[in-house]
Amino acid sequence: MQKFLIAILIISFFSVPFAAAHPFTEETIPSLTSNAPAGTTEVIVYFSEPIDINFSELRVFDTNGNQIDNKDTSYYEGELSLIVTTPPLEDGVYTASTKVLSKVDGHLVPDAFLFAVGDVVIDPSLLDVKQPSELVFLPEAGARFPGLVGQTIVLGAVIASLIIWGTQNKQLIREELDKIEKFHHGKFMSITGIGLVLIFISNILMIAVQSVRLGVSPLDAIQTDFGITWVMRMSITIILLGIWFWLDRSRSLSKKNQIPMLGAMLALIATSSLIGHGAASGHTPALILDYIHNLVSGVWIGGIIYFVFTLLPTFSQLKESQREKMSLVMIPRFSIAFIISVGVVIITGPTLMWFLESDIGLITESIYGQLIILKIAIASVIIGFGGFFQLKLQKNAEKELQSGKISIHKKLKKSLKVDAVLGIMLLGVVSLLINGTLPAGEIQKIDAQEIVYGFKTIEFTENTKFDIDISPFASGSNTILVKVSDFEGNPLYDSNQLKVKISNPSKSISPIEIPMEIIKQEENKPIEFQGELTFGFSGEWLVEVEAQRTENANESKLLNLLVKPKLKDIQTEVIEYELPEDAKPLFPLYDGRNSLWISDASAPRLWEFSLQTQEFTPYSFDGQTTTFLTQDRDGNIWFTDTPRNQIGFIDPQTKEITTKTIPKFDPVISDNTPLFIKADFEGNIWITIINKDRIVKYIPEDNKFEEIILPGKENLPFALEIDEEGKIWFTTTGAGNIGFIDPKDNHITQFSSEPPLQGPEALLFDDEGDLWIAEHTGLAITKFNLIFETFERISVPNDEALPFGMTFDRYGNIWFAQHTIDNIGAYDPDNNNLIEVPVPSETSFIQFMTSDGDDNVWFVEQQANKIGTVKITEIPVIAPQDQSSNEFELKYTELASPLIALGIIATSLFYVKSIHDKRRLNDLISS
Repeated sequence: MQKFLIAILIISFFSVPFAAAHPFTEETIPSLTSNAPAGTTEVIVYFSEPIDINFSELRVFDTNGNQIDNKDTSYYEGELSLIVTTPPLEDGVYTASTKVLSKVDGHLVPDAFLFAVGDVVIDPSLLDVKQPSELVFLPEAGARFPGLVGQTIVLGAVIASLIIWGTQNKQLIREELDKIEKFHHGKFMSITGIGLVLIFISNILMIAVQSVRLGVSPLDAIQTDFGITWVMRMSITIILLGIWFWLDRSRSLSKKNQIPMLGAMLALIATSSLIGHGAASGHTPALILDYIHNLVSGVWIGGIIYFVFTLLPTFSQLKESQREKMSLVMIPRFSIAFIISVGVVIITGPTLMWFLESDIGLITESIYGQLIILKIAIASVIIGFGGFFQLKLQKNAEKELQSGKISIHKKLKKSLKVDAVLGIMLLGVVSLLINGTLPAGEIQKIDAQEIVYGFKTIEFTENTKFDIDISPFASGSNTILVKVSDFEGNPLYDSNQLKVKISNPSKSISPIEIPMEIIKQEENKPIEFQGELTFGFSGEWLVEVEAQRTENANESKLLNLLVKPKLKDIQTEVIEYELPEDAKPLFPLYDGRNSLWISDASAPRLWEFSLQTQEFTPYSFDGQTTTFLTQDRDGNIWFTDTPRNQIGFIDPQTKEITTKTIPKFDPVISDNTPLFIKADFEGNIWITIINKDRIVKYIPEDNKFEEIILPGKENLPFALEIDEEGKIWFTTTGAGNIGFIDPKDNHITQFSSEPPLQGPEALLFDDEGDLWIAEHTGLAITKFNLIFETFERISVPNDEALPFGMTFDRYGNIWFAQHTIDNIGAYDPDNNNLIEVPVPSETSFIQFMTSDGDDNVWFVEQQANKIGTVKITEIPVIAPQDQSSNEFELKYTELASPLIALGIIATSLFYVKSIHDKRRLNDLISS
């Protein structure tokens, strides 16, 4: 026994983990995959689990190793991400380093990544530098291992004593029962005492390691989230020691006396789960599975240790005949408990792993996966010994019992010692797994984030199904995979050739045939083809896929594809132009003739900016200000002069400005507040009167105003937009609704969302006919589907952004102003991605945007007295290496489900066998 304890202590102090700790980096902004624009002022990192801000930091270094950030590390979007700000970054390569403390398991994890700013290329040799996240951690597993062994010993001893020894018929040893119970009590107290001491030592080592790792006092370490769990664990340990001393003095191991120790141990096991991978995953089922897995594993391995170091030594105090018989009848009783435990382990283990990582490739390639395999191998050997006890030792002992001579005690004790050592080894592997990174964090692609590119679709013709996969689905070289089959997935019996053609009618590119190669056959018929096609530029392309048939008409499908770069694959540069005089530029409008017109909220004038000469020209009139702009069918630029209660227009040819006063509307005691202005297809001008719930239609031909009164009160009409049918759409910031006016009869139709829109103050139609709404105070841009009349909100990342004006770029991305922060937002509705582009000028106050004839994005900086444009450059995407579909891909569920089913069947059969064995042996011995 002393040798056994010495071995435990040696293993506990020399356990070396083989995998780096977690949490790991999931995403970084900027990332290694695309260059950040010059002027970037923040770095953001997302992690796999919550982190403690008090012991975490994010730093940025230039190429000379100088720290250049503002040392203001803080949470970005909750406890899973950090942000640090920097001065505007110039072109170059930068290094960001992180050191974060997990709020779950208390691991302090360093990491680093590179990113480029501006027009630079990262030297590939820099990517081979070993990152801090690859360092192994020695102390954590060594500190936690003795506690894992200790809690397994105590839990296994208590449960085995209660449900196995406590329920055993002791009629055979009734004459020596008092002596045996006393001896059993002593052995039980010894083994559980050793377990509790190991737990206590482990607790001290854990907080000591944590203090050293953080460089703080133990008192400071206890104040972390991990420290709170540690305090719970230490408190339960002290309670257990108190219960142990009480049990030792009571000299009784009745069921009633052991219940407090069992309850405390169940609570102690919970603290192990609270600092494990199940808790880190954030899934409650994973945490529950982890707890159950730890519990039944403790019953299994701890029960073996109890059997060999407590129960069998107790039997050695009996006479030889009684000792051998009691040893024999205990085999099936213990087998029942162990089989149930193994069955639960078989179910909970793979299910828990499915929550943590279900990619077979990542599991098999990682050290974590290799440790899992080692764990399964050791467990299999232990299970094999269990089968040996039942099928060999027990069977032989039964034969010997019938002949009058039995010898099993020594054989059982010797074999179980090997089992116990294997169990300790298994706990050592578990300790490494607990303190190791999951496969997703260990096997990181580039910078811990893998962007998935590609286009996949299934298309049907009258008799054929086409499975089409194009990757990376970007301008440049692409790989196309086409699987041709009938509706049941079988190859076409009369087809052995596939034609693919690509064209772009808008650029006069005639159909080009793409050579296709057969890469997979079934039933001697081709079923999958592969080829290389090139999209020469981003835009709309036609791809025709045709299956050539011999006995039927050819089957073909025409795909209209929009090829566009992901937002992460565009490089942006903001170019600004300062107005020559002090002004408050507000609203930009492109006139279709190579000029931008800009309203001025500080003076009665309009500004014209020539896109060709990049010069500003002011035009003044008799009034007070200009706010919103629109262009009529004759090319005139109309404006609202809100304080003067007038509208007007400038003729771009003659540069003459004409104004028109808006008549007063009820109640006439208050002045009108005209705001937004919009021209319709007939040349009529529509104006919102925000303070009187009216939308006014001005007919220039008749010099007449018509008023449309909105139903209800305090609608506060704001923005206007026109659809393809000429209907005038409007927003009501007071009611939070949208609606339209039919110009034929001025009939009003309104739509409301639940909850109401918050500050809808800008409207924009896309090419699909959907209406986009900027919720100014709702911190979102919202898509309204006119067919289904549904609203879909896309929240902006910054709570202080206040989104406003919107426009489209040449790729169909929506750019939107965020006038209280110096960032412009861009949203890709096709790929559901959103980015922010920083504006160099501080306090820019951008409210409205527009696009020119080449779909370049322009915006106005009211406080900075500038206008700006976003220069967008597409970064080519390199197509992935050819991956033949002949490669077999095994899914996790396909592997785990049959194994779980077989395990359940096997354990069920052995359970039934053990029940029969127990009854048979009891009858045999008592007869």
